[in-house]
Amino acid sequence: MKIPVIGVPILTGQSLLEEMLDTIDVEVGEIVVIDNGDIIKDLDGCTVIKPGRNLGVAASWNHIMAIRPEAAWWAMIGYDVTFAHGDLTRLVVHMEQVGGLGLLAGFSAFGIDHTALDLAGTFDENFHPAYFEDNDYDRRCQLAGVPLHGLPAGLLHRVSSTINNNVVYRTENSRTFPYNAAYYRQKWGGTPRQEQYDTPFDEGGSVKEWTLDEDRLAIQAWSRA
Repeated sequence: MKIPVIGVPILTGQSLLEEMLDTIDVEVGEIVVIDNGDIIKDLDGCTVIKPGRNLGVAASWNHIMAIRPEAAWWAMIGYDVTFAHGDLTRLVVHMEQVGGLGLLAGFSAFGIDHTALDLAGTFDENFHPAYFEDNDYDRRCQLAGVPLHGLPAGLLHRVSSTINNNVVYRTENSRTFPYNAAYYRQKWGGTPRQEQYDTPFDEGGSVKEWTLDEDRLAIQAWSRA
């Protein structure tokens, strides 16, 4: 049993990342860390990519899949997760036997394969830098018929560690969160689980489609801590 690629975006908190890595109990082909905060020092056993800016969660996930397109599937893991024994084994079994989207603890630890990308597309990077990108992808997968299953898990997720442990990012999130929420309502006609549209912006297009708004990205960018 093997996870082809594990992808981990991180903005702050290398010690939590190292705790997470210590709980991985299955074979992994490669661990790719997107160091959005330029904080990683001496991290053995991982490929560390320093983009020079905060790509955001959605763009980090997309980047990991784009640079390792040969992988049969990818596991995207929050740096602030610690796994219980057997969690990742269940994920591997699900992805090898069923595929699509396998959620260990929502989008804090999940597997995604080419079936999901073919049917639902990549993550919408207009949700920047964090929040609602997972709700959006869940909605698109449901509409596109992607196999999507929540899996039993005993993992611990220290929810929202980035903003809870950093006053600058907490302040910045209080500014950008409402804009991401508004974009979600515009795109789907309601809040998560209250959507009214079956296509983005009720325009009849494919759920796979999204167009990056560079002006929006500039407004949503967080200041460095």
